[in-house]
Amino acid sequence: MSRKDKVFEDTNPIVRAFEFNENVAHVFDDMAQRSIPHYRDVQSMAATLALTFYQEGSRIYDLGCSTGTTIALLLNGLKDHNLSNYYIKGIDSSAPMCREAIEKISSIDYEKDRILIEEGDILEEPIENASVVIMNYTLQFIDPLKRENLIKKIYRGLNHNGILLVSDKTLQSHTDISRIFVDNYYNLKRKNGYSELEISRKREALENVLIPYPIREEEELFRICGFEAVDLFYSWYNFSSFICLKKGQ
Repeated sequence: MSRKDKVFEDTNPIVRAFEFNENVAHVFDDMAQRSIPHYRDVQSMAATLALTFYQEGSRIYDLGCSTGTTIALLLNGLKDHNLSNYYIKGIDSSAPMCREAIEKISSIDYEKDRILIEEGDILEEPIENASVVIMNYTLQFIDPLKRENLIKKIYRGLNHNGILLVSDKTLQSHTDISRIFVDNYYNLKRKNGYSELEISRKREALENVLIPYPIREEEELFRICGFEAVDLFYSWYNFSSFICLKKGQ
């Protein structure tokens, strides 16, 4: 059932820092669809790339799995590819989001012991025997001082020819261009039914919670952590999606 995002309609003058609580989790799919450009297309692209690089018998990690949209796409895709020896683990720091994810995939036919969704800290999560690691709009919420260690851990846990897929809000190299891109982004949100109040309140709530990197800086982060090949597979104004390949020996 579709749940309408009305999280930021409140006129209370105090705006609290954004968190993935019960209220957000309950309407997250609507929020993401209306707030993130081409959200469903990016999710589908990530799932397609994941299945292309997936190695039979290895693991797929979805770090910051939110309501399980990517995992649901992967499960359907795995069946289409006749893959049976797989393991997918979804981790999210929000218990309400995990509950939504478990509910979402409950209607899909799959082997229960091959999927695990649990509440946890992705900074502490071990990455082992992975051919695919996905972070859709997750890295932007990680403390910048902890991002390098996280990416290095992921690189070490990936098998050769494994990939890291990252989608994030990003900054541009020139402030004038950044301002125009952000203006176009807010216009998209207006077209998708958000009021000026909602846009303003969410922007304030995300300040110092969501910290974007410039595209070049994010690419450089992946490279210094070991990834030999880093490319964009999607870009829309101030949103970017990266594919990072750990080459075989």
